Amino acid sequence: MADNYGAEVPDNVTRDELEEIVAEAAEEWQAEHRRADSHSIRMEETKYDIQAVGETENRVAEEVELPESYNETRIVLMLRDPSWAFAYWDLRATDRHEFQRSGDFEGLVLRVYSMEHDVPVEEAQQRFDIPVTLLDSRWYINLPDQETLYRIALVGVTGHEEKRLAVSNVIAVPRATIAEAAPGEDQGIGDALIAQTGIHDLDLPPVSRRIPQRILDLIDEDLLFN
Repeated sequence: MADNYGAEVPDNVTRDELEEIVAEAAEEWQAEHRRADSHSIRMEETKYDIQAVGETENRVAEEVELPESYNETRIVLMLRDPSWAFAYWDLRATDRHEFQRSGDFEGLVLRVYSMEHDVPVEEAQQRFDIPVTLLDSRWYINLPDQETLYRIALVGVTGHEEKRLAVSNVIAVPRATIAEAAPGEDQGIGDALIAQTGIHDLDLPPVSRRIPQRILDLIDEDLLFN
């Protein structure tokens, strides 16, 4: 600490004397640099001020603003659980303006492909569409099958033509099962814990193919109806 503040420490100094030297040097250093009142200086001060660390982190977090768009046409697919996936996407300004100026633009489509192996979307075994708008940028997707691979494409529909704008990464969906009890483990205890979660009150259907649904973003839905 004395070196950080540029304090001169004589030989054979005691601990109490060293603490006093550091305290005086820190006070002098802070007073001198506070007069500059620049953001970079204030950030440097907090490196040696433990009490100010939390305040600095909060201040930096408040100053950082993420852009609404990175002006890049892309789409990303993320697995939430074996029944749900989350997709988010972005459009270049030129693509967005082209659709807005078009008189026969019908909207965007999330085209969800399922496949056994990682192959191009043209070779996918099954697919279904979810219509979205230019105002949308994220969506929760109900997955009808498990133990399969999924990929999603963002498609623009204009008149009778379709334009594939972007294709996502591939996600692998596992089977939704509850692990069996280990040898010697009391299954009754596990059943009791599961019962306390309330899962049996949800009246969940057995694992089978379901009809895909167009599901609103849960955050937006909560804001809309609550």
